[in-house]
Amino acid sequence: MLDVSGLGMRFGGNHALRGVSACIAEGTLVGLIGPNGAGKSTFVNCVTGNSRPTAGSVRWSGTELSRLAPERIAALGVARTFQHARLFAGFSVLENVTLGTHRHGSAGMLGSIVRSRRSRRDEAHAHELALEALAVVGIGGLSDAAVDDLTAGQQRLVALARALAAQPSFLLLDEPAAGLTDTERDTLLRDLQRYFAERRITGLVIEHHLGFLMELVSDVIVLVQGAVLTRGTPDAVRADPAVIEAYIGG
Repeated sequence: MLDVSGLGMRFGGNHALRGVSACIAEGTLVGLIGPNGAGKSTFVNCVTGNSRPTAGSVRWSGTELSRLAPERIAALGVARTFQHARLFAGFSVLENVTLGTHRHGSAGMLGSIVRSRRSRRDEAHAHELALEALAVVGIGGLSDAAVDDLTAGQQRLVALARALAAQPSFLLLDEPAAGLTDTERDTLLRDLQRYFAERRITGLVIEHHLGFLMELVSDVIVLVQGAVLTRGTPDAVRADPAVIEAYIGG
């Protein structure tokens, strides 16, 4: 379970988050929405160690995360995507996705250098995980392609596959459908629905395409000006006058 209590984040005199509290039960998939500048990505950054909150607590399965480095948090089974793909130019799709499996290796640096039996076994397993993740997001046929040659939407799918290849227990997705065509978005929706249903992992999704998000998640948190405005089912949030006011000004 993710348990966030009184989370605050201040940049100089600007409060990006103001006393945000939320719980996400194990095995549930929750959406996080809000107007631009509401604090959504800041919230994810605080959970994953990319930003250190100025107040409050973030606990995952009982472990306090707010003072841990991102790599320590990733080792606990927490994976994420970013608003931008952040791929390694000059590398293939498979090589980029394989990087997401690093926490599962056991050979160590020396074993990798001398190509020990354990290192070779780790490498084969990493490729299996990467190919499986690419299949989940529907781009298994692009494994040998150079990431530089892909469309922006395809690059986002590669970044998503990299996060899935880590086999996380908690997955945070920051605008996974951005840049996709209607067909790609519909396919991704079905793929993620199946993935979360089969794996029963915990997830948090930020997405500006509300139709996509409302079909994917069972519960939605609404942030406005760094604070929680409301939380509820997709239908309840859609009909909430306060949410409508926050998005379109009445």
